[in-house]
Amino acid sequence: MGYFNTDASGSGELRVARDGELPRVTAADGVHLHPLLGERLNINVVVLDPGAIAEVHTHDEEQMGYIALGSCTFTDGRLSYELRAGDTYHAPPGTPHGATGGPEGCTIIDAFSPPRAGLRELLEASGSDLPG
Repeated sequence: MGYFNTDASGSGELRVARDGELPRVTAADGVHLHPLLGERLNINVVVLDPGAIAEVHTHDEEQMGYIALGSCTFTDGRLSYELRAGDTYHAPPGTPHGATGGPEGCTIIDAFSPPRAGLRELLEASGSDLPG
């Protein structure tokens, strides 16, 4: 068997969200989240305005991210990394991390497993419909 299992007898319902259809939640000044929640995973399009700060924090979920546009300074509170479009990062559960948007801002595609509990709470508090 190769990477793609061509047995199409599975079940489940495919969901598609077009550009602009994901809800927007503001986590901090200039830090905007656009989440898509699944059963065992979520992705989150994070938009950092220039100079916006996502404070160093921890959570129980594993997180991986891909810098899609712009740049940011990514930190664990001790070391800092200048990340640009095409760069990636991995924050295992409980690992301190945070980011500051670069001069042109930054768009990050984050993935969390299991789905980020704090993100669900932000969505519920904002009155947004939960995607998924």
